[in-house]
Amino acid sequence: MKKTYIFFSVVCLALAAGSLHVLSGELEPFVAERFPDAKISGAFSADALAHGMSSYSKEMIMKDCFVGIRGYNKADIYNIKAMSAVEKCRIRASGIVKTTPTDSFAWLVRAAASIRLGKVEEFNQSVTNSQMSGPNEQWIARHRVELVENFLPQADAPTLASHTIDLGSLASSGRGVRYLAGRYISNPDFRERITAIVETLPPKEQRAFLANIKRVMREGEI
Repeated sequence: MKKTYIFFSVVCLALAAGSLHVLSGELEPFVAERFPDAKISGAFSADALAHGMSSYSKEMIMKDCFVGIRGYNKADIYNIKAMSAVEKCRIRASGIVKTTPTDSFAWLVRAAASIRLGKVEEFNQSVTNSQMSGPNEQWIARHRVELVENFLPQADAPTLASHTIDLGSLASSGRGVRYLAGRYISNPDFRERITAIVETLPPKEQRAFLANIKRVMREGEI
């Protein structure tokens, strides 16, 4: 009887310790160094940009990274502090997709970080994996399109193929059409590519796209 009691006591303590460990991990995004701080200091502790096991915890850090990474351009590649922050995000995103290869947004963050670090092959691989793992997530597709358009010369054939799929998906949705219409007006080089895709859509969706172009021009939303 005494041995049974001791056994269950040990089990309960182990479960409590495990729960505490999980809880501690989930609190990491709220207490660990975040991107704005790391961006300024350029120095990282081991738990910087840390996250827990839940998808919410991971997404929180990935969004933090993505917003920060988008603030950098090609000129920042010579900024050591900036690239240190981007590299830390790339490492975190790589860790997430290693354990959760279906995390489309983490793949996107990895792509955004990789291209700014000059890792072109990793950029292309990450873009295509993001598209394959989240083809119907419109908000991710929109960010993916923007990323590829900004670094189009570095896109390889598979990336361009996945990019075409994303453009077609956005052109078939209400919010996507409005976004594409704005880009159509502001970027002349984009017009030929999206026009070729829109021409393959049903007449109703083609009319919706044209209507949004006219609306954006009328409202000056460029």
